[in-house]
Order: sequence, then structure tokens, then C-alpha cells
Amino acid sequence: MSEFNLIEEAWIPCIDLEGRLVEYGVRDTLLKAHYLREICDGSPLVTVSIHRLLLAILYRAYQGPQDSSTWKTMHAAGAFDTEKINSYLDKWSNRFNLFNKQYPFMQVAGLDLNEYSSDGKVKKDKSDGLMRLSREAPDKGGRILFDHRVGTKRNDYGAREIAKMILSAQSYSGTGVASAGKVGLLGIKPSACQFAPCVEGLVLWLQGENVFDTLLLKLVPRDFEENDKPAWEDDSIIHAAIGSWISPRSFAGPLQRFVPLSRFIRLIDRRSMFFTNGLKTSTDSDDPMKAYARSDQQSNFEPIKLRKDKAAWRDAHTLFTLNSSTRKPPVSLNQLARLHQDGSLSKTSQPRANLVGLATDQGKALLWRHERLPVPVELLAQANLIEQLGQLLQNAEQAAFELNARMRRIAKLYLAPDSETPGAGQPDSDEVTKVADSIDARPAYWSRMENHFLVLLENLPNDWAAATDSWKPDEQMAASNVWREQVRREARQSLQESIRCIGTTARAIQAIARVRTDFNDDDLKPPLSARLAKGKTRRKS
Repeated sequence: MSEFNLIEEAWIPCIDLEGRLVEYGVRDTLLKAHYLREICDGSPLVTVSIHRLLLAILYRAYQGPQDSSTWKTMHAAGAFDTEKINSYLDKWSNRFNLFNKQYPFMQVAGLDLNEYSSDGKVKKDKSDGLMRLSREAPDKGGRILFDHRVGTKRNDYGAREIAKMILSAQSYSGTGVASAGKVGLLGIKPSACQFAPCVEGLVLWLQGENVFDTLLLKLVPRDFEENDKPAWEDDSIIHAAIGSWISPRSFAGPLQRFVPLSRFIRLIDRRSMFFTNGLKTSTDSDDPMKAYARSDQQSNFEPIKLRKDKAAWRDAHTLFTLNSSTRKPPVSLNQLARLHQDGSLSKTSQPRANLVGLATDQGKALLWRHERLPVPVELLAQANLIEQLGQLLQNAEQAAFELNARMRRIAKLYLAPDSETPGAGQPDSDEVTKVADSIDARPAYWSRMENHFLVLLENLPNDWAAATDSWKPDEQMAASNVWREQVRREARQSLQESIRCIGTTARAIQAIARVRTDFNDDDLKPPLSARLAKGKTRRKS
């Protein structure tokens, strides 16, 4: 196989400032970053992995930034330093060859998992097809996820695709059966391994006007740690990973986390590879691109995860909360608030938050999602705005709760018209759930509310009177009032559309007639008992 060097060869998908799709290698992507609008692959998992790769390179090339002054100097330059980028990439160029025998990119040279007979012949072929690298592809059993390739077929992939597949596999591989084998002359027997670093939790990054701004917004100042090396710089990481199969090890820092050897991989050709578990790490809450939360002061921080039935924007209040003992936001959000406060960013700057998550069930991928949200900087800087955003989202959640309650009541009355009469028999609860789910109004409701939420994010700061450092009078809080009206309207419309699905029989009409279809302000509030309990908790604290 001819070598494919990721520094020089074109493989990173970008959109330039003219809106054209272009591909560059690592060097050109960084040196032309100010001419590119964004990096965007068809797989959001690949998009995340490429951003983390470029971040690791920048941190090592600059050996920082280590303080805000250096960051501001970098920002004022408007482009990355050609000399620093070239110097670093030239130094490590031989570690970015995809098919190199000695230093294959993000792989383990000499990895061999086959079983051999005494005469040296292969007794059991334990290689895998490259499809195993892609979370969106069918598994070996042919289980269909996001596409319709045959899970047992070994497709022939191009070098560009293989590079992206390996990079994303190191960040997004799930648990699986680990194969024993050898690395050179060293025998290995990996134990079960946890998810790769990005599987659990939403990954968030801020997007600026171009790729230079986007990468710089993530390049938060931190102390330079010589031991925090990306995989291609650290020859000892393979032995560290082997040792970690006995006991988990901690990441040395964010760079090792950005481009980990969470799986040992070696390409055999463009169709086959060896694949097994790699670096086993201790659980922590230190990924700088994730948001974490805990239920109370004593509990551990847990990553905020993507749920298959809940879009990430519905957790915006939690994601954007900066000053809280039970919240741990991505570090770039704190950085953005500081830059806004000291005037380093233009007042008209409106970065967007990119949120990527993978929903899983016992390690099996269910879906992925890539969402984009505007981030009004005033929202991060003003705790009152965040609290108001949380209350407005709670209004929407309560309307959804009320929607479900009404659908269940309609289903119950449809199955047993006399069920609300004292002493009457009750329908089977599973049957009620089955009917209610078949006419569930919530998916349509939440889908419609997303666009309204984007408008709310952009306009909510206008409800705050900066001159008096207080909220405007209720009648002048346009963004909040419009949001609540949209909640009521979309809930009503979604309910009315869904109940049509139950039919036009006399029984269906009678069931529907007994349930209110309009929504008022009280329907947007939690029950009185919940509000009283919340008030007691606040008084105790």
C-alpha cells in the first residue's frame, strides 16, 4: 500500500467562505483556517474527532496559550503562525502516515491478533473488516443502524475515509469483545474496556466566523504539560495501555484525551484490520468539551447525555449555567464569558454552540445528533437570564407533561367510557399506554418548539433592563411572553392533530369531548404540590 500522509493529503472536509465544499490536509486546514467557514463531515462523530485532533496539534505547536495575554495576541493575528505550525508538523510528519509499517497514524505497529499453529500457519483469522470502525455501520450480525451496508461484508475503503474512520473510532468506540494477541514479541490479553472518551455525554464547541475563530475559541489558556502528549508523540503509551488492562489509568491531560489510543488498531489492507481494546482510563469529569452535572454537593459529576427522545436544546439551561456548585460547563463557555467581559470580543460577536451526542443502549448506538444553538454572550454573563431560561424551558416541559396526561385520559375513556364513574371497571394500563403512544402529540410538539427556542435565545437578553439591572415590567418582556404564547399554541395544535388519529366513531368523539384541548398559563406551571416542595427546599438551603 502506498503511504497516505494526513498532513499533506486532502481528507478534511471543509466549507470555505464562499460556501464551497473543499478538502485539505492538516497543514492547509490550519494555515488556511481564516479562509474557511467550518469543518463539517457527513458524520458528526468525525466532525468532533477532527476538531479534537486539530486542537491537540495547536496546543503542542504553540506550547500553549498559557495565559489570556498570549491568547489575545494569537487572536489579534487573525491567522495561525505559519512558522510554528510548519515546524511542529515537519517534526512529526512521519507519525501521520496512515499505512506506515513503523509508525502508522493512530495505530499500533506490529499488532497481530491471529491464532497460529505450531508450524506458523494461521489457525484462526481474528482480523476484522474496516466497517467495525464506523458506529453508523451495521455490526457483524448485520444489525442495521444508519445505513444499509451488509455487516459481514469487507468493503474496500479509500485512504481518506479510513483516516476519518480510525480517528472517530478512537473517540467513539463502544464496549466489545477484546481479542488477545501480540504487539511485536509482546503477548497481550486485554480485559473488558469502557467506552471511548466521547461516547458518553454531549460534546460542545463554539463556532466563530471562520475556522480560525472556532479553533481559537476552544483553545482555552492552560499550563503547558510536557507529559500530556498526543498518541503520535508518546511511544510509551502502548506499554501504558497494556498495563492499564490490569488497572485503569488517568488521562495525563486534555491532549491525551483528544486523540487517545482507546483502541489498538492496525490496518492490514484497505479492507481488513486487527482491532482490540487499548488504553483503559479512570472515570472522571474533566473533558474540557463536555458539560457535567450532579444532583447535589455530595454526588459525583456525570456527563449530560443525549437521549433518543430528547433534543439537546432542551437542556440548554443546564449546559449554559456557569456559576453553580452542581454544574460544570465546557471550559470554552467560561472563556467566552471572560472575553466578553474584558472587551476582547466584539459586542456584535454571536458564536454558535455546536452540540454532538451519541445515544446508546447498553453500548449499542441508537442515533446521533448534531445541533446548533446561538449563544448570546449576555446569557452567559447574567445569572438572572439563565434562571429565566430555565423557567421558560420548564414551562414547555410542563405543557408536554400536560399533553401526555390528556392523551392518556383520552385513551382511557376510549377503551372504557365509564372508567371515571365511581365503582366502574378500569381498562388495562398497558392497553392505555399502547393507545396513548399511538396518538402521542409530544414528538410533533417538541419538533415545532425548537425553532421558537432559537428565537427565544437570541431575544431573551432584551427582556433584561441593563440600565436598572432588573427585569422589565411583565408586559414589556416580549421574548418571554412570545415563548409562552408559542408553547400554548403549539401544545393546542399538536393535541388537536393527534386526537384526529383516534377516529370518528361515537366512542372516540365522546372520549375527546370530555378532555380540554386549549392551554392556559396554569397548564405551564408545575402542580401546586411540586411548587410548595420546591419552596421548602429553597428555604432549607
